[in-house]
Amino acid sequence: MDIQGFGKTQEEKDQLVILAMLCMSAGIFAADVIIQPGFVIWGLYLVPLLMSIWLAYRYSPFFTAMLISGALLLGGFAGHARLDPSELLDRIVFVLIMAVVAILIWEIRSNQVSLEREIAERRTAQEKLEDLTHTLEIRVADRTRELSEVNDLLKNDIIERAKSDRALRAANQKLNILSSVTRHDILNKLMALLTFLDLLKEEAQTNPVILEYTNKELEIAGAIQRQIEFTRDYQDLGVKSPAWEDVAAVIRRAAETLKVGGIALDVAIRGLQVYADPLVEKVFYNLMENSIRHGEHVTTISLWYFDTDSGVVIVYADNGVGIIAQDKERIFLRGFGKHTGLGMFLCREILSITGLTIHETGEPGKGARFEITVPAEYCRIVPKAG
Repeated sequence: MDIQGFGKTQEEKDQLVILAMLCMSAGIFAADVIIQPGFVIWGLYLVPLLMSIWLAYRYSPFFTAMLISGALLLGGFAGHARLDPSELLDRIVFVLIMAVVAILIWEIRSNQVSLEREIAERRTAQEKLEDLTHTLEIRVADRTRELSEVNDLLKNDIIERAKSDRALRAANQKLNILSSVTRHDILNKLMALLTFLDLLKEEAQTNPVILEYTNKELEIAGAIQRQIEFTRDYQDLGVKSPAWEDVAAVIRRAAETLKVGGIALDVAIRGLQVYADPLVEKVFYNLMENSIRHGEHVTTISLWYFDTDSGVVIVYADNGVGIIAQDKERIFLRGFGKHTGLGMFLCREILSITGLTIHETGEPGKGARFEITVPAEYCRIVPKAG
């Protein structure tokens, strides 16, 4: 066996202690046989007993006591034939008492080692905790500083945006005033032009060529008037912030403004609100106006909605002539149509401000059908009180 480096592990240390105990017990046994019994020999017997407390096994002192007691008996009989049996009993009792003492020492030593180990572990854990706390404090400080810098940037950005918004509102207000004044002046001039054209039409009753030209001029002037009036609606688009609008109330207001007359209006919408531009009333106004103007024989207009996975769909339908397939998307183009060509274009523009979309899905010959898709974040159901 390689002696160098032996005894480094706990198992090797225990083997060395046991070997030393056996050698010492054999030597003490030999001495007990040769030398007259006495307390010196008894004390020597206790050396391996006390050595046993360094073993890793809890009850090793008891086993060692049994070994020494056997050696005492053998040594007493082998070396001293006339040894008093009471002396042998005293030896055994003494060794067993010391074995109990050794057990207590072993327990104290084990507890002390465990306590020291626990203290060391707690100290290590405390040091790690202090390191983690220090690291966390540094990270919190860094994060706080970063958030503070971002907050300062956001404040500056908000201030700059507020300045830009104020400047934009002021510029928009000036443009609106300019547009209103310009539109008012043009309409006044246009009214005068229409008046003179009406007078010219009366004077041209005897001249078919001049009458035809006059009628075309009146038609063109009327179209110009309608387009200028349209700019008044489009000018207000996006000026006011979007708000939650009750769909049923908006439809009623549009119908009252248009005066649908003998057309039956069936509105099966209750408690539905959409987040849209305040001009959303113009959407339903234009839809109903188109039904009256182009539906030819519309007698019923129905509105309802249904839920989808992504929100709701508001349906507008009439029982008129409908829209042919190739015109279903073209009607939303600016300038397309029989009137100003701007109504449906304006509808799509108004709805798009808050992400709403509109499409024509009706069947030609059976009536027009428009579906307005409202995302979930821009619609809500408000139950009626009572």
